Amino acid sequence: MSIIDRIFAERAVRRDGGREVPAGPRAQRTRNTILQAALRLFLEQGYQRTTMAEVAAAAGVSLGAVYQYFRDRSDLVAAIIQAGLRTLVSRSDITWRIVEGRPGLERVLTNYASGYAEAPEVARVWDEVCHVDDDLAELRRTLGRVFERTIESELRRAQRAGTVRPDLDPRSAARALAGMADRYCYVTYVFDPPDGAAPSPEETGRLLAGLWLNAVGLEVDEPVDVG
Repeated sequence: MSIIDRIFAERAVRRDGGREVPAGPRAQRTRNTILQAALRLFLEQGYQRTTMAEVAAAAGVSLGAVYQYFRDRSDLVAAIIQAGLRTLVSRSDITWRIVEGRPGLERVLTNYASGYAEAPEVARVWDEVCHVDDDLAELRRTLGRVFERTIESELRRAQRAGTVRPDLDPRSAARALAGMADRYCYVTYVFDPPDGAAPSPEETGRLLAGLWLNAVGLEVDEPVDVG
């Protein structure tokens, strides 16, 4: 089970009476219909103004059917985010490995930016919900820490090999670098896109990679040996 699935595992269930059972093909179609209706309403009228009854009506199912799959609105949002993350993880590599040099870092940051560029509407809902729902705020923090830990680990390896600045605090630097990437992508693709076309994920990957490498004092274009 992937880290993403472990984080969300307790939410993706179907309830049959007092039991939790796997969803068959028909149940999965119903669940997806509910999720699509919920996302549409969240975008149209906001998370706080959307009720479970409205989701049921928009999906064409009973309110009881909605509660069979989801405990509350935060459960709906968690499932929407999980679906997007699973798609991203299944096709993309967002783990930084400093041995791969600048090309590897650009790939990682391009893939990260793709999650925002391809689904800005989901990112908008995610951001709104995290300010009003403590459980989902904690879930977002957990996901952010996963990204931060991979960066911190690579910085420590590179410091031991003498390939990045020795004065860096790897934990603080990892948080700053991850925060830079996340905030830039959110502002650029969701909150305040530039006039005209937003930069492609590839352009964002190149920009952020250059900033990251300058920040840690690593000037490389090719893979590097960190032991």
